[in-house]
Amino acid sequence: MNAGLFICAAGLAFFAAVLCFYLVKISARKKFLEQEKKPVPKASSSFTGSLVLCALVEIMPLLVPLGTAVVAILCLCGIFGAYIVLKDRLENL
Repeated sequence: MNAGLFICAAGLAFFAAVLCFYLVKISARKKFLEQEKKPVPKASSSFTGSLVLCALVEIMPLLVPLGTAVVAILCLCGIFGAYIVLKDRLENL
């Protein structure tokens, strides 16, 4: 198995794990705010756009042949980008 493909697959798995973890926490926070009868702030359009761009960065090594180090860096950037965006959204709730 190619090292770049393995890194990309692992990056996609970590990306999905971060996404699921924070989406569950955000959903729980929204339900809590609704039970407390507090307004739930809407997510900005940049939130959705940032998550889409992070997903594209994760998928890019599958579409474009790159070196192993570049694949690792891109996958880490996608994971950390999603982490930052989702953590910011959770803190803004």
